[in-house]
Amino acid sequence: METNLLPHSGWTIPPGDPNFEVTNTHEIEEDIYLLSMGPHMHYRGKAMRYEVEYPDGERETLLWVPDYDFNWQFLYEYQEPKFLPAGSVMHMSWWFDNSTQNRWNPDSTAAVEYGPETTDEMANARIYYAPTTKRGIVVGNDIPADILETAQKEEQTRRERATLLDQSQDDLSWLTEDSD
Repeated sequence: METNLLPHSGWTIPPGDPNFEVTNTHEIEEDIYLLSMGPHMHYRGKAMRYEVEYPDGERETLLWVPDYDFNWQFLYEYQEPKFLPAGSVMHMSWWFDNSTQNRWNPDSTAAVEYGPETTDEMANARIYYAPTTKRGIVVGNDIPADILETAQKEEQTRRERATLLDQSQDDLSWLTEDSD
């Protein structure tokens, strides 16, 4: 199983806006089985939707949370894994309420940006999935050397990139930028 946070930053919720929308897309590069989804926002989060556009153009809603509540952050699991073919595109939409009508809003007069504090906002769309390509991993057996080596390199890269994280900045480039 693998996971991807699918964060989206670089937007600002205007003061008093009762229905600010943020959207993002993510291309599925290989055939996968989607196992679960975990939408994440903070106090101004209002609603969140995951959709998939298949390579043939058909579009389907995967998850619709019309009344998001920061206090009830769920991981939504499929009873049976959902097959998503390579070339599909996930469309994510988040809605935020930065008005006085939102009883959880800490300050409706403030412009709000993506950030780590609960009083900031986030537009994350975590997914958990399994590639359809067999990796040769069998419970109880040794992990194949090529898979273990790839995983160790990826973990080392993540650790090196973590030194680039500046929590005072609205910048997620540390997730993908080279540490050299």
